[in-house]
Amino acid sequence: MFILIAINNNLFGNVKTLIPKSEARKLVVQRRTELTSVDISQKTERIIQRLSTLDEFVHAQTVHCYIASRPGEVDTKKLINYMEGWGKVIVIPKLNKRTKTFNRFNFMGWEYLVKNNEGYLEPHVGIDEDMSDIDLVIVPALAISVSGQRVGYGGGYYDKLLKKTFAPKIVLAYEFQIFDYIESHFHDARVDKIVTEIRTINTRESSRKFDS
Repeated sequence: MFILIAINNNLFGNVKTLIPKSEARKLVVQRRTELTSVDISQKTERIIQRLSTLDEFVHAQTVHCYIASRPGEVDTKKLINYMEGWGKVIVIPKLNKRTKTFNRFNFMGWEYLVKNNEGYLEPHVGIDEDMSDIDLVIVPALAISVSGQRVGYGGGYYDKLLKKTFAPKIVLAYEFQIFDYIESHFHDARVDKIVTEIRTINTRESSRKFDS
């Protein structure tokens, strides 16, 4: 069984808690389902505002960004619309279930997306998985440590994808998704920054603090 060691003041108080990875997923999913549409909208706007001040975002011409599809997620559809206003090139991932990798699709408007069998919006088709032109990756996460270790949705697709680019990797999350420490495997890819509704975390600095 995969175990994570986590400290999350919002969920557990100031007590270190040893729980399975599946339990962490369940706890965060439950918290997200408790958010109202107003909560999501307000928190998302604060997160986008913070993201928009980062050099990584300002200077990025081509941004790889997922489409929020699960209940309570930070609304990246708002972010995509916002980035269109900046004139950025937005690359949307499309999962290739045969190869278990992501193909890519340059976003040209919501009318070019369809709902898949799971009810999630995605492109009709995707081309190759080239990441050479990507300047910034917005990465999904259910839970995330301050040192950049992700708990995703299973499958390890993003771990594979993130190793194909040196572009900055940023997770957008609510404060209750942040943990002080999550045990990870050697193949897990870390992210560089986390943006929440109240702060921006530089995971490299946080990692050095934990190592010292």
